[in-house]
Amino acid sequence: MSMTSHWSRSREVTVNESGPVVELRPVERDDLAFMKALSNDPHVRERVVGWDWPLTMAGQEAWFTTSLQNPTTRRLIVQTAEGQPIGLTGLWDVDWRNRTALTGLKLGGTADVRNRGYGTSAIRALMDFAFLDVGLNRLYSTIFADNGASHAAYVRKSGWTEEGRLREHVWRGGRYVDLIQIGILRSDYDAIPWDDHGDTR
Repeated sequence: MSMTSHWSRSREVTVNESGPVVELRPVERDDLAFMKALSNDPHVRERVVGWDWPLTMAGQEAWFTTSLQNPTTRRLIVQTAEGQPIGLTGLWDVDWRNRTALTGLKLGGTADVRNRGYGTSAIRALMDFAFLDVGLNRLYSTIFADNGASHAAYVRKSGWTEEGRLREHVWRGGRYVDLIQIGILRSDYDAIPWDDHGDTR
């Protein structure tokens, strides 16, 4: 299974010509070392909302075995068109009755990945998968109030909406940080007009 960043509803056409094409695929055991390095990367850790102890390979192996039995969570590797893994996304807490799910995104902190448009492409590919393939009606997430890159990728470039603010909700970097609650409906997704640069109008 792979999904590319296609916004015309055609699997062959990429309307967002200025953005990189990414693929989403299920996590395999061979990805565990990459996922460990990604989660332990200081640049990534300071920008993702969730927190955990630094990961070990033993912990990753145990997680992988149990994760396959969880019907409400599916993690997906984000990779370039050339097959290079660069991040992790997925659907968490899938509510099959109400057709909602939490989502999030971790991208590698290396210079060849940052500020290249991969984040926006991954968000849009995940939206395609969630709304068109899985059949969900709503996606939601949280981002740090001071994370301008995530806000731009989700809200300005992918059509998400700010839905609320959780004040001083997370302890990060020696201080409490506000979280912005964001979400998008299937009807929002269907109504999005994309311009040649991928921004919503």
